[in-house]
Amino acid sequence: MTASAPILDAHLHVWSDGAAPFPYTTGNEPPAELRKEATVEKLLGEMDKAGVQGALIVQPINHKFDHSYVTRCLTQHPTRFKGMCLLDPSGSAADAVAQLEALHGAGYVGVRFNPGLWPEGRGMDDEVGRAAYKRAGELGMVVGFMCFKGLDLHIEAVTALVEAQPTTKAVIDHFGFFRQDSQAREDIWKEVIGLAQYPHVHVKLSAFFRVSADPYPYQDLWPRVRELVDAFGSQRLLYGSDFPFVQQQCGYLKSSQALSVVRWGGEDSLLTAKEYQDVTRGTFEGLFGAFPE
Repeated sequence: MTASAPILDAHLHVWSDGAAPFPYTTGNEPPAELRKEATVEKLLGEMDKAGVQGALIVQPINHKFDHSYVTRCLTQHPTRFKGMCLLDPSGSAADAVAQLEALHGAGYVGVRFNPGLWPEGRGMDDEVGRAAYKRAGELGMVVGFMCFKGLDLHIEAVTALVEAQPTTKAVIDHFGFFRQDSQAREDIWKEVIGLAQYPHVHVKLSAFFRVSADPYPYQDLWPRVRELVDAFGSQRLLYGSDFPFVQQQCGYLKSSQALSVVRWGGEDSLLTAKEYQDVTRGTFEGLFGAFPE
């Protein structure tokens, strides 16, 4: 991998325009202004303009557990996309494992655990979550934790899972969502940093706009990026844009340049050249595999 190796984007979404054969699930329609802005055709155009070689598509809530649109994207563009499916935790442990095995067979390399989808009164470390987390590791699938309301609300479940299955690789989305109600929560940030003790836990430097109080290039996040590198090592961190939502913020092109804007490779840089390469490419390949030439 050379210094000029193109970026890989570890976090984005695509969805259809809502028409058959890929309708949205009821109650999960996207914002009107993004309804037709998240198709795979739109994304590929943005990636090409930004020089982004490949990306991980995370199954969007708009299609919920119907993976047919994303599966088609993976099938039609195998040199550009890999997929992370969405776990349905509403059934039995056997149901969840069977679902995971089927989606792995369809080419998915990861699975998202969204605690908001668990039935009321149950957490991600229930029987279903434990079975799916274990099976994901056996299949070589990475588990992504999407703790939208803050990692602190789910740290006990996350810790229970990662301690029970140290061979399953895990990723914390969007800096652990440490910014809540327009405030940086240092208690949540402490929980994020604390996960560095588990060698198989990684963190996505993704959706900068969701956790920054500053406009692009999100200067208030620079010290936190450095703190994460120092705690986890760059080989356990990876960049993600959060397309298409980033289109309502700085835009896809600027997002892809966010880390390079702060400079890298020099003595006074935020990241060394090696660290920058890890975050924008190397860690992605280590977790999800390289793209075919």
